[in-house]
Formats: sequence, structure tokens, C-alpha cells
Amino acid sequence: MAITITVADVKRKAMVSTSDYDSAISALISEMLPALEYSIDETFLLDTSDANLQALLRLGMLEIIAGEFLEQLRREPGASEAFSVAGLSIGELSQKGTDLIQQGAARLEPFLKNRLPMMSENVAASNKSDAAMVFSLDEEVW
Repeated sequence: MAITITVADVKRKAMVSTSDYDSAISALISEMLPALEYSIDETFLLDTSDANLQALLRLGMLEIIAGEFLEQLRREPGASEAFSVAGLSIGELSQKGTDLIQQGAARLEPFLKNRLPMMSENVAASNKSDAAMVFSLDEEVW
């Protein structure tokens, strides 16, 4: 893997100080990091000469993983309950997990494989200048 994210990174981003969730975080990293890396175009992912680009990709992936971890915490029993006593309101956890996921996705969005133009937008399907195209521009050629 080109990008490395540790349990400590996710705990720092999610503001978790205990080791109670280390195994869950580790499993989440193992599950999500390869999928996130696969969604990034290799041109950007393998460009290790650009430290700023690698830092941006790492931060985006970290935010998505930490956000998913926080969303998993919200789904635990009791995490979504709210009550109010004498003007003091205790409610469910904030939307920080969702916000982190959206922020990370926005960072990674320009580098995703599906953001690249389709082959038919770059290459003609016929090599004759007066010939009709074999495929329409609305479909993938290759």
C-alpha cells in the first residue's frame, strides 16, 4: 500500500484517548484503506515524488476512516438517545463523523478514477477522418 494510516492517527482525528477501540479501528483501517486506495487513480497514488499530494491523499483517507469510526460509535446502544433535565440537555453525538467523511471525500474527489474522462472523450473510435464513429460519445469505447 502506498498510503499508511495507523490506529494512533485515527484515534487522534476522532479525539479518542483510550485503547478500548484499538482492535475495531485496526479492523476498519484494514477494511477501508485498500478500497480507498483502489478508488484513487494510480497516477496520483504512485507519485511519491510529490510529498504534498501524498499528504493530501493520506489526509482525505484518514478523514473518511475516522468519520466512519465515529459513525460506528453513534450506532452503539445509547449513543443516539437524548434527554433534558432542568434546562440541561444531553443529546446524541454530533454529526462530526458525517462531516469528516464529507470533508475527506471532497479532498479525494479530484483524484478519483471515475473523475477521469472516458476514452471516447479523448480518442476517436475510427482512424478515418470522414468515417462515422463506431460508438457514440455517450458510451465507453474500451
